[in-house]
Amino acid sequence: MECICHKCRETTAVRLCHQDIIGWIAVGLAHEIRNPLTVIKGYLQLQDKSAAYRTDESRSIITQEVTRIEELINRVVLLAKNKMSDKSPSSLNDIVANIYPAIQQAAARAGIVTELMLDDSLPILQLNTKEIEEIVLQLAYNGIEAMQNNGKLSIKTACQDGQAILSIQDQGCGICPDVGDQIFAPFYTTKADNVGLGLAISLSIIDRHRGNFEFVSTVGEGSLFKVLFPLPEAM
Repeated sequence: MECICHKCRETTAVRLCHQDIIGWIAVGLAHEIRNPLTVIKGYLQLQDKSAAYRTDESRSIITQEVTRIEELINRVVLLAKNKMSDKSPSSLNDIVANIYPAIQQAAARAGIVTELMLDDSLPILQLNTKEIEEIVLQLAYNGIEAMQNNGKLSIKTACQDGQAILSIQDQGCGICPDVGDQIFAPFYTTKADNVGLGLAISLSIIDRHRGNFEFVSTVGEGSLFKVLFPLPEAM
């Protein structure tokens, strides 16, 4: 099993305040931007050679690649934000419940069963709603992708030991211990169509909420991710 918590991050590559984050972002951003720029350059060169290449399809591809670059830069900016989130009194249960239908639909398309269990004793917390939604969706979609047309995704909230706990558990392939301390690093990914910023951004958001992050994963059995928020009286 592999466990990563806030204290463990003090000695691993996933600690976002480590100076190497600048290098990760620079190298990763350069790598991810190079591909769409190559596509754009290629189509522009073809258009310069012949008007036959100045088609709606080529313009659409160029626009698509520009949009891809814009989205990537926006996510890097979100990751690099180093200021406190704008928070307001919010219900963690309501945030989860509001986006649960979208998670249900994504899971159903993949043949995954979902389970939602919300603890009514959870107090109101100081949260940034949009940022917490980002975390929930990221962890839920990761869990769905980890399962192959079967299994269950469980989303739960609880109040324990002076903390509000959001738990997301899947029955997927699990995370290999060899890469367990790398999954939160910017641009680390094992998926061909993913730039690897989701978990890094989630970890940054949790830090801005003065929370902790833990996960336990067993290869072939699945993963349990927990986000722990301090209760108001504990802050």
